[in-house]
Amino acid sequence: MSVDDLSRNMLRIYIRLLESSRPLGVRELARELGISVSTVHYSLKRLEELGLVQRLGDGYTVKKVVNLEGFLVIGRKLVPWLVIYSAFFLGALISETLYCIVNGLNADRLLAVVLSLTAFLVLFAEGVRARKRYG
Repeated sequence: MSVDDLSRNMLRIYIRLLESSRPLGVRELARELGISVSTVHYSLKRLEELGLVQRLGDGYTVKKVVNLEGFLVIGRKLVPWLVIYSAFFLGALISETLYCIVNGLNADRLLAVVLSLTAFLVLFAEGVRARKRYG
């Protein structure tokens, strides 16, 4: 079974359940995600058949955490790798800025600051955009 086999709605439901600290019901998922109750019900049954979610009492919860390409699961949060990569460039930006404050600014240092800032902003924005696609 591959994540590619999941529909967009199934993936959104799976991610919402993954990030929830408690079981969620069909109507609650439908309301939160703006999906019809029948679509949520069908998607949950399909996810259950695939062994990814399970029904507990009056709600559903994730049974198996799967690798979602481009994302890392940290605790119960789905974090895009692009956001993690952007943190590297934020660190470089901070250290280069501090270096410029201590040692002065020249063309090479300015270029390093501008490149780090650009890389940070692009990677962070793309990471946020990737995350919103499933939120």
